[in-house]
Amino acid sequence: MEKEMLTAREVAAYLNVNEKMVYRLVREGRLPGTQITGKWTFSRRLIRNWIESNSLHKLKSFPLPPHPSLLHSEALFIAGSNDLIMERMQTHLIKAFAPRILTYIANTGSLGGLRALHLGRAHLAGVHLYHPQSKEYNIPYLKDFLPEEETLLFHLASRCQGFICHPRRSSFFEGVGDLVSRDCRLVNREPGSGTRLLLDHLLTEEGISPRKVRGYSQEVFTHMEVGLAILHDEADVGLGIEAVAECLNLKFIPITTERYDLVVPK
Repeated sequence: MEKEMLTAREVAAYLNVNEKMVYRLVREGRLPGTQITGKWTFSRRLIRNWIESNSLHKLKSFPLPPHPSLLHSEALFIAGSNDLIMERMQTHLIKAFAPRILTYIANTGSLGGLRALHLGRAHLAGVHLYHPQSKEYNIPYLKDFLPEEETLLFHLASRCQGFICHPRRSSFFEGVGDLVSRDCRLVNREPGSGTRLLLDHLLTEEGISPRKVRGYSQEVFTHMEVGLAILHDEADVGLGIEAVAECLNLKFIPITTERYDLVVPK
């Protein structure tokens, strides 16, 4: 299991920067850290939140172009939910039909993608947000996060979301209740992601407090990271998409088929 508190050297390796840069950022108040007995220590959770916030705020505000066909050497900013289809779309479709467009993808989670659109920091956002009250996907959230914006919603894919399991746990794990009864090590997604919201909904339905789930605070930012954490035996189970389980040859227990949509301002 990943340890929660990191040294400056470990943070440098995690961020792929020089250790001196870590000290510089923390001295300038730009990186969350604290001094204990004269040494700097860092919360892994806060560092991940800092990465997410930084990726969102680095997307500068800009006037949205009237139509993609009018873009010649412009940049296309995509924020929101992580899905393998976005990388394939970037690799094949955009490069084939608009090769001069520079594409940037920020995995900010579905809610982060809607916030980026609202702030004018993205051209489009990938979302998969289940709304328990209406039992619909995505549309109810547009009214909350983009109340004054006119948007188009494009259905990009239907995908199966469920529990990805380590092979040695596959015969013991059957559903969300086993997160507590079987003492499984969970790898979780970041706050604001549609997968995290779905897990919280499942826990609420079962009357399970997140505090009772081992590994609830162990967070990653993509479905592939969930799968790799399980593959490398850093966790026993995590909520993710079937495509990742198939790619890594892991056990998959389906929960629901969900909509993955693209939100585009008019």
